[in-house]
Amino acid sequence: MDEFAERLAKLERQVSLLDRHLSAGLWNVLDATYRSSLPTRDIKCIVCEHTDKRSGYAIKTDRCIFGGGELERYVCPSCDCIFGPMKYLDLDEQFVDLDYRKLYASYSESDSSENEQRTFRSLDPHKLGPYLDWGCGGEWSPTVAKLRAEGFDVWGFEPSAETSGQFVVHTREAISAKFAGIFSNNVIEHFRDPIAQFAEFHGHLQPGAKMAHSSPCYEYSYAFTRFHTLFLLGRSAEKLGELTGFAVVDRVKDGEYINVVWQRN
Repeated sequence: MDEFAERLAKLERQVSLLDRHLSAGLWNVLDATYRSSLPTRDIKCIVCEHTDKRSGYAIKTDRCIFGGGELERYVCPSCDCIFGPMKYLDLDEQFVDLDYRKLYASYSESDSSENEQRTFRSLDPHKLGPYLDWGCGGEWSPTVAKLRAEGFDVWGFEPSAETSGQFVVHTREAISAKFAGIFSNNVIEHFRDPIAQFAEFHGHLQPGAKMAHSSPCYEYSYAFTRFHTLFLLGRSAEKLGELTGFAVVDRVKDGEYINVVWQRN
């Protein structure tokens, strides 16, 4: 039995090293490619579509703690958002979905359900609902179950992390209701096309309904991961709403907890 355990542990180390080696190779090649192409390409803000050469933006740099190499992001002079890296924004949805699934196969988010429930309550919810927890998280998140136990008609959508339960769906095609509210915590910073995402939210919400998205990334925080592609600083939350049929109606900052509430026009 001890020999089997040793062989299994050795195999797991080999798989981990192979994974790190292949990931490093992929991101190193992409970094080299983008170093040569970025100076000459047009770069478009993912919120307001302001477009300029790389030299027209203030640049923020970091390095991905999940082995994703160099991270170069851009401060939009038109709406104040910070977006990027371009190497991640340029990827197709199928690859990004696989990248998230690979991450969550070995990594679990810390329990932030208290903030998630706080964000839900910022909608002034009623028991009729229904409400949608967008990106409700994997097995680590009890939010949907807890709020349903309180009598709220809350459903969850989680496309990437492993989760189960009859009130959580995993595909957009399974979302058919018109909701009284949508909420999320630590999700909005992952949007690669916020205009399209907010337009989708608009279609899922009842007229006049609200949505609330909380995240520390309304400041330039937690920039050390490729999975964070959007930081809604300055005027950008209002601009994003203006372009997609929403108005910002509330904003709360309590330490790292920052929550913005939009209302559907």
